[in-house]
Amino acid sequence: MPAPVPVPAPVTAPVAPDPVVVTPATVLKKKELIERVSKAAGGKKKDVKEIVEATLAVLGDALSKGEELNLPPLGRAKVNRQKDLASGEMMVLKLRRAPEKPADDSSVKKQRKETLAEAED
Repeated sequence: MPAPVPVPAPVTAPVAPDPVVVTPATVLKKKELIERVSKAAGGKKKDVKEIVEATLAVLGDALSKGEELNLPPLGRAKVNRQKDLASGEMMVLKLRRAPEKPADDSSVKKQRKETLAEAED
């Protein structure tokens, strides 16, 4: 009896990973940010506006200088690429965020203790 001839395994094409689907995001503009911060902090929009604008200016300056930001709960941000254009500066940022942790009773109590101002009677 002749020796059996090995049959080569069928060649399959490599399977490409599923493409990442990016949905168009809505844009959070400064006015809406000020309204949300005002509501979350319970402050007047006029006061919040000054603070938000100053914060954005400081963050923009830090990124322009190439500084890395570490701002929990937002995350860690650093400039990947930077290019000067006639219309301004273009930066590509890398933002790394920690996964959200499930809220437990102790974190809620801690948040209540860390209020910015005392409640008025």
